[in-house]
Amino acid sequence: MKKFLPLLLLTAALSSCLKPQKALTEHPEHQEVNAVYYWKTVFQLDSSARQFMAEYDVKRIYLRLFDVTADDGEWGAVPNASIRVPEREFQLLKNEMDSMETVPVVYITLDGLRAMTDREGTLAKNIVNRVHNMVQYNSLPGVSELQLDCDWTESTEEQFFTLCDSVRKTIKELELPWRLSSTIRLHQLAKQAPPVDAGVLMVYNTGTYSDPDTKNSIINIEDIMPYLKRLNSYPLHLDVAYPTYSWQLIFRDRKFAGITSELNLTDTSKFEPRGENLFIAVEDIPYNDTMILKGDLIRLESSDFKEIETVKREIEKCLSSRKYSNIIYHLDPENLKNYSSDEIKSIYAVGS
Repeated sequence: MKKFLPLLLLTAALSSCLKPQKALTEHPEHQEVNAVYYWKTVFQLDSSARQFMAEYDVKRIYLRLFDVTADDGEWGAVPNASIRVPEREFQLLKNEMDSMETVPVVYITLDGLRAMTDREGTLAKNIVNRVHNMVQYNSLPGVSELQLDCDWTESTEEQFFTLCDSVRKTIKELELPWRLSSTIRLHQLAKQAPPVDAGVLMVYNTGTYSDPDTKNSIINIEDIMPYLKRLNSYPLHLDVAYPTYSWQLIFRDRKFAGITSELNLTDTSKFEPRGENLFIAVEDIPYNDTMILKGDLIRLESSDFKEIETVKREIEKCLSSRKYSNIIYHLDPENLKNYSSDEIKSIYAVGS
């Protein structure tokens, strides 16, 4: 706990469409623009990332600043995995991203949320103060919104909604020109909307990744369709985020054993194909500080463009009477190179 406490104390000190809820503070109107999420612990835009943003006219970047996780100490919840901005990228932000809108994102774990039950006001103040300090210190351009990312469920809805109310109150007290948004999972469409100004519908991680029988937990039209009937009448402005990433899920004796993206599954001396996206380890393989054991099953999941296209077509039918932006999750040139220019343009196109 002690290694987090000084940082926390420092940041604390320093078909029928309803209209979205009204913002509590004065801030620029939300624009429909191409956008990306950035979800790494070090902010670095290499030439490929900058070229991508220029080629596809990306005007908004959702930048994860830190996570909020549970802690056994007196604070209950602490910041974790904060993003670091190297000096070179700091200059890039100042010199090359002047016209870019930055949306700071804070990911709140359910354990962190539960740990602050009945102290959501304290958590809200710590979050807003820390974000404000990081925005100023790193000269993040064009900040007019703060986003909370939390997979709240029925049992944690009250805590998250109280946190949102408290964050909006703190933003107003500090006279910050920020709106408040939150991510919206598909299952949350069936619940009451959180007390925020806008949302981003996450059209990824739509299945259960830890289920050995799941075909593709990243994006699957069969998982998504049951929720879309509620989309058109959802009472918040929603932008839509689509995935462009892949990963490898490890199962041992039909139990989830880990996640990676670094295994060379094309090496037939170590992995044997067992289906469209399944591989089995044919020998024990040292991996980082552990072992892939002979017989372990690896499921390769990706964000297939045809699946994205199918899902996007159905979502566009539901949002045909509403304004919205499309967002790519996330800005990773290694994954993005798997898509053609026409495919990226198709993902960004609205009502195509």
